[in-house]
Amino acid sequence: MAKNPESASNNVSATFQSRIKQIIDDQECEKKDFPKRVGVSRDVIIRATRYGIIPSLKSLIKIADKINVSLYYLLGETDNNEFYASEHPTDFHARLRQLTDERGEKFSTVSNKMPFAYNSIYEWIRTGCLPSLEHIRPLAEYFGVSIDYLLGRTDDRTPYK
Repeated sequence: MAKNPESASNNVSATFQSRIKQIIDDQECEKKDFPKRVGVSRDVIIRATRYGIIPSLKSLIKIADKINVSLYYLLGETDNNEFYASEHPTDFHARLRQLTDERGEKFSTVSNKMPFAYNSIYEWIRTGCLPSLEHIRPLAEYFGVSIDYLLGRTDDRTPYK
């Protein structure tokens, strides 16, 4: 994640900035206490509130998990803050395997239809890493599920409304 606003221009959102400020206010805590409460660094919250810089997917998940909201709500893409966490959470890699198996497809078939490098899926599986937000969106869209479902955070497959 870029540390200054100039180099992070494609990861900047005024809507996210507004939503994260609103969430901090709703939590009735000081901005300085919020990072510890949600398990992210102080710099992540400073960049989000000052410049609207969207943090890594890992940081977004930590925040959303702690306050029990969808990533869509956290990002300011919906005002619906209802979220039903999975009773049996899984991870992105297991959910991706499940979805490809349900379609009877291979990772290579899915990769060919994505707007990112062909070997990205294999790298995520091999290394246990998460994709960026820009990469997870087309995957969720392709499978017709929400980002939260693809990440294993919820059992509700309903895509973003």
